[in-house]
Amino acid sequence: MKDIKKAKFFFLLILAGVLATPAVECTEGTAEETQRIAFTANLDGNWDLFTMNREGKDVKRVTSTPYDENNPSWSPDRTRIVCATSEGSLKIIEVDTGKTDTLLEGNGSGKNVNPVFSPDGTQIIYVHFNEKKADDTDLWKITMSTRESKCFLKQISSQFFPAYSPDGKKIVYANAHCSLDCGRIIQELWIADAHGGSVRQLVMTNSHCLDSSWSPDGKRIAFSSDMRGNFDIWILDCQTSKMLQITDDSNLHTSPTWSPDGKEIAFVSTRSGQMGIWLKNILTNELKKIELFPGKKVECKDVAW
Repeated sequence: MKDIKKAKFFFLLILAGVLATPAVECTEGTAEETQRIAFTANLDGNWDLFTMNREGKDVKRVTSTPYDENNPSWSPDRTRIVCATSEGSLKIIEVDTGKTDTLLEGNGSGKNVNPVFSPDGTQIIYVHFNEKKADDTDLWKITMSTRESKCFLKQISSQFFPAYSPDGKKIVYANAHCSLDCGRIIQELWIADAHGGSVRQLVMTNSHCLDSSWSPDGKRIAFSSDMRGNFDIWILDCQTSKMLQITDDSNLHTSPTWSPDGKEIAFVSTRSGQMGIWLKNILTNELKKIELFPGKKVECKDVAW
C-alpha cells in the first residue's frame, strides 16, 4: 500500500510539473548567453519562467501568465525556450521579448510535458499522455520546419524525461517497468537511437530514476534516483557504467543540469525547507545555494543550463 501511494504521488508530481527535464547543454552564442540558467519560480501565485546568470544574479523575468510554465529547454542558439504549461500545451518563448508561439495545444487528458530541443534545433522531443489510457505516456517528436508531430517511441507503461546526447545521436529517457497494478513502480533509464531503431536498458537500480542530463562531452549522465531511499543526484559513467552519488541527505534532489564547461551541476533541492536551486562543483565537491529574490520566500524549480 505504501508503494502504491508513493507511485500515485509520483505521477501527480509529473502532471504538476514539479519534476522537470533539464535542457540539452549548448555551447553556441556568447559566454554570457551560455552561462545563463533558466528556471521557474512561484513568485506571485503561479510558476513563471525566469533566467539568471551563473552566480544567480541578473534575474530576468520571461513570462507572466495566468497558467504555469514548466520543463524549460533552451534552443541551440540560446534565443528561445520551449516549455510545457499547466494546460498541457507546449510553447516556444523568445527570451528577450517574451513573445510566445504555441507549438502544440493540450487536448483534454492528452497533456504534453518534458519538451527538449534537439542539439541542431530541427526537432523537439516530448512526452505525450495517452488520452485513452491512464498513466500511459509515449515519446513524440515535432519537426520544427513543418510542425508535424509523430510518435517516436511507444513502450508498455510510461516514458518520461527524454534528453538528447550532445551529438544528437542518442536519447536517454526513463521507462516505467510496471504499472500501478503491480503495487510498485520501477522506473529505470533507457537509451534509444535518436533516428529510430534500437533501444536498451541503461541501468538496473530497482528504483525511480528521473531527470537525466548528458554532460557536454557526452561521457556522463546526471540523473535523480531514490535507490537509497531519498531522491539524490547521481552521475553515470557511460563507458564503465559506474555510478557516483553527489548528494546525500533526507531531502529531495531533482532536475540536474550540467554547466557548459562540465565542471558544475545545478539542481533543485528542498534542503533549505523549500524548493530552491543549488550548485555542486564536481571537481572540488563545493556545494552552495543560489540565493534568489532577496527578502522573499520563493520556491524555484525546473532548472535548465
